Amino acid sequence: MSSEQLKESVKQILVHWEQQKPELEKMYAIRDERRIGLLQLAIDQLTALVENSGTEENTFTGKTHFMLAPNNYQERIDFIRMQHTSHYALIQLTMLYDEVKKKAARLRVQQ
Repeated sequence: MSSEQLKESVKQILVHWEQQKPELEKMYAIRDERRIGLLQLAIDQLTALVENSGTEENTFTGKTHFMLAPNNYQERIDFIRMQHTSHYALIQLTMLYDEVKKKAARLRVQQ
């Protein structure tokens, strides 16, 4: 994915997340069962964005990771999937979206 395509993809997904988030928060507050479907959609969007961002090698560890992946990304996504009915899953997902947004901004400035 080119940097322009990545930039546009990040923008679209973050705008969509900002629209979804209040509805998800409301659904979690009243324990509406539809929250699970909305949460899964948000997870899928974030996962697609991170996995399509490209990879880079960590110079210290030599391991390859996705450029937009926050620290402990896979463990955190796994937690969200396993604890999808818990309000903490939504909190963790919100934090991941915030971190991806920051990483994308940092990459944009570096290029």
